Amino acid sequence: MDLSILNPNQKEAVITTEGAVMVMAGAGSGKTRVLTYRLAYLVSELGIHPSNILAVTFTNKAAREMKERISNLICDDVSKMWVSTFHSFGARFLRREIKALGKYRNDFIIIDDDDSLKIIKSHMKDRDCFMKPKDVLNLISIVKNDEALPELDEFERKEFKELFALYQEHLLKENLLDFDDLLLLTVQILEENPLILERYNHQFNYIMIDEFQDTNKIQYKLIQLLSTINKNVFIVGDINQSIYSFRGARVENVYNFKKKYDPKIIKLEQNYRSTQTILAIANDVISRNSSCVKMELFTDGEHGEKAEFFQADSNYGETLYIIKEINKLIKQGYEYKDIAILYRLNSLSLNFENEFVKANIPYVIYGGVGYFERKEVKDVIAYLRLLLNCKDDFSFKRIVNEPKRKIGDKLVANLTQYAVSLGVSLYEAIPEFGNRLLFDFYNMIESLKEKLNQLNLDDLIDVVLNDTGYLLMLKNNEEEDRIDNVMELKSIMKDIMESYDGENAEKLGAFLQDLALKTDVDNIKEGDNCVKLMSFHQAKGLEYKVVFMVAMEQGIFPATKSLYSTTEMEEERRVCYVGITRAMEKLYLTSAKIRRLYGHDNYSPISEFVKDINQKYINQPNHLRAVGKMTYDNKERQRDDGKLKLGDKISHKIFGDGIIVKVDGNNITVAFKKEYGIKVLLANHPSITRK
Repeated sequence: MDLSILNPNQKEAVITTEGAVMVMAGAGSGKTRVLTYRLAYLVSELGIHPSNILAVTFTNKAAREMKERISNLICDDVSKMWVSTFHSFGARFLRREIKALGKYRNDFIIIDDDDSLKIIKSHMKDRDCFMKPKDVLNLISIVKNDEALPELDEFERKEFKELFALYQEHLLKENLLDFDDLLLLTVQILEENPLILERYNHQFNYIMIDEFQDTNKIQYKLIQLLSTINKNVFIVGDINQSIYSFRGARVENVYNFKKKYDPKIIKLEQNYRSTQTILAIANDVISRNSSCVKMELFTDGEHGEKAEFFQADSNYGETLYIIKEINKLIKQGYEYKDIAILYRLNSLSLNFENEFVKANIPYVIYGGVGYFERKEVKDVIAYLRLLLNCKDDFSFKRIVNEPKRKIGDKLVANLTQYAVSLGVSLYEAIPEFGNRLLFDFYNMIESLKEKLNQLNLDDLIDVVLNDTGYLLMLKNNEEEDRIDNVMELKSIMKDIMESYDGENAEKLGAFLQDLALKTDVDNIKEGDNCVKLMSFHQAKGLEYKVVFMVAMEQGIFPATKSLYSTTEMEEERRVCYVGITRAMEKLYLTSAKIRRLYGHDNYSPISEFVKDINQKYINQPNHLRAVGKMTYDNKERQRDDGKLKLGDKISHKIFGDGIIVKVDGNNITVAFKKEYGIKVLLANHPSITRK
């Protein structure tokens, strides 16, 4: 196998196959190439059977691309290789092993957060609850990911315990698994069944984990269980890109792995994406963080242009500046799709949406309602699920009266009671139940089931939409956008026909499972020629020739809540590092002196992250050249007219030290330390003194 394409450190990572290995791969350092070459090397050079390798990535897209690359490298079938996300691994494992728990069938349905929320709401409907449904769902996820619950009072704890029990009872009754169950139940089976644990330990002689810095507690526990016997664990990650603590990611897993496995450490610091100037800026920002493995990115490529810094008088001025620069870039030969605008708060996109429309700049926003999350698409998918699995009560209840068939809640409740008495699913109970409306629905589904393997899947969509009356309902309501959405399913079905193996039912079943495991990143399309607007977190893993990092202001980025926590500030700095390293050729940093946010105009000091950068790497207007040397406090002092201003540090007799994050007339909003949080106070109150 030819490894000459690899640099020395990449090659070392590929051929070091035995024992634990920790590869710290900086942004743009070719970690995907290392992973694919290492997998190919294990198969082609060492003769390891593909089924004895487990490789885990964080998106389905990355898993698919990795399989394709490996297949091209070794010119062999890699279908037996376990290359997937953690949750896809859990789903595949549970299809085989879930019966070991004694209470689930292996034809379980995987539900998304929207479905989980509906279940929670249904159990809260007739109860006098204090908690919000979304808060309950978040707490359930925390528990299932083996994390400690936040502080709850006695009433909240009691209410949550009851709702959690009802939610779990509902899932079990309908043979449903939520996303968190895929890992929770996998770990439970491995812990409770020594023979199953031993079998999978012997199967996976080599384990490889991508983006290890983003693993959470239960994912790390799963890795440890699967490597109980065999210690050939290879992790790839970048501690400087650990930015998902709000999702439960634990950067300390990197430290714990280093301590437990005593791995060989290999650093990939040569960057193949960005210019040296952009890398120098990234190094400047991240160097303020502590780290168990220090990294210094470099490139053999171009030195590149300086970054542009611009401070506008207002957020409107910031937007106009960016429009002007985009138009200039287009004239220079860049395309709209080469440009990304990154922000810390999703609400900041509104400024650009309004003005881009006026300026005829095509754009797309990531983070809106995804295609497969739309009601009409989920309805048609539910029909398809019921065609495949008549025991799917969850899908049945979603579409039995969609469109309206006069099958109300009371009738479904009576059917449910009857089905329970027979020990069958709702759909299976209909023939004996003796209701004409339900029997008409049953006959319609039976007719569609007969056509499942007779028609191409794209033609099946036409039949489902017409025979169920769903398309007619949309036409009668003149809902053209929703009609377009359901008709787009035909294109997807054509792709399924080409991409999946087996009969139609097998193809459709495999697709529906993949669909249940989709992540936000899988929804991103790069082909459209338009400017991309997204948060820094959504940008991770992507790259653009030109990047605008906007609203680089203290209190927005870094966020106010991070100012009193070293841990949170380090994560904010890592988020900034991720944003910088998305840029390949040009980097813009922008801010506004006055920003209107949530209906208030606030003075906005320049972000300390801008000040972390050596000024030789930044172009600035002359009147801003001193910005990098000016401290946050000094800037405020120079504007001092005796009044308290945004950014001032104060001391309160009861709440202690704080920092002003908003000024609204005689009222000030102050962020105090964690135990007191954010308070709105009178600016002239005698309990307050400026520090």
